Amino acid sequence: MIVDRDKALEMIEDNPENFKMCSSEIKDDPKFFDKAIGTLGRECNYYVSDAISDLIKNAGVGITNNKRYIFHLLDEMNAEDLKYISKILRRDEEFMLRAIRTDGEAFLYAGDKLKDNRDFIIKSVKTNSVVFKFLDDGYRNDKEIAYMAIKCNPEMFKYAGEKIFNSFEYTREMMKEEPYIFKYINDDFRDALTLEAVKVDGRLFRYASDRYKDNEDVTLQAMINSRGIAYDYASERVKNSSDFCQMIIMDDGDEMARFYNGVYKKIMRAALKDEVLSKNMTIEMAKEIIRSKNKTLRKKI
Repeated sequence: MIVDRDKALEMIEDNPENFKMCSSEIKDDPKFFDKAIGTLGRECNYYVSDAISDLIKNAGVGITNNKRYIFHLLDEMNAEDLKYISKILRRDEEFMLRAIRTDGEAFLYAGDKLKDNRDFIIKSVKTNSVVFKFLDDGYRNDKEIAYMAIKCNPEMFKYAGEKIFNSFEYTREMMKEEPYIFKYINDDFRDALTLEAVKVDGRLFRYASDRYKDNEDVTLQAMINSRGIAYDYASERVKNSSDFCQMIIMDDGDEMARFYNGVYKKIMRAALKDEVLSKNMTIEMAKEIIRSKNKTLRKKI
């Protein structure tokens, strides 16, 4: 055990891990803890955040119960480091909200009374929506709390309580507010809500069922609302359908004129299977080939 303060500073300067061997009095002193942290970058062979965790684990109460001091460390700490922080601080609402701002998982280490305090939970979710996935089932079934979390971060929908997640009415209403939850909704509702999703953003077609990805009408609607990107998510049958792709090329609508050029190249290859496509082929050139083919076909008939 290192009890001499000058010797302790010297040894910590040499290797921050020597802080662990210091006396309780030294471990209580922020001066020595600061010295250990200050040498981490050049001395430690592992991640700084892990090194800080190790230091906090060995720190005295003069550190772990020092609100102002720990405040400045929160951005460098892992959430699980809070288990080494005093219970007094973990019962402190201001302190915990600051920790939660950095890492939503910090909610798990809040005092029991805070974790069961609805007002604190609402503040926590507003501070960091990720907190939602760490809540007890009852709070994840709370429509107000769920709304706040999902509105901020659509991914939180997949952590909703069973009553909410399995409610078609709630899902549909929530999609009007936040359509991007479509990726995370109950699969039983996916087909019923696909059209509503792709009308808002055709890129959501990516999360449609295989049944709808094999539907030309739905595929087209999704393509119109994604500048053609949704074409890549369609079934192989639809993507390789020359009739479907020719229809897209021949359409003079403003929506299809907005398709990305790269998408149109893929569509032209599918539409003109037997033709040799030049690198400089334009949509108008492709249209002319299709018209010529159709004339030839009508003559044969």
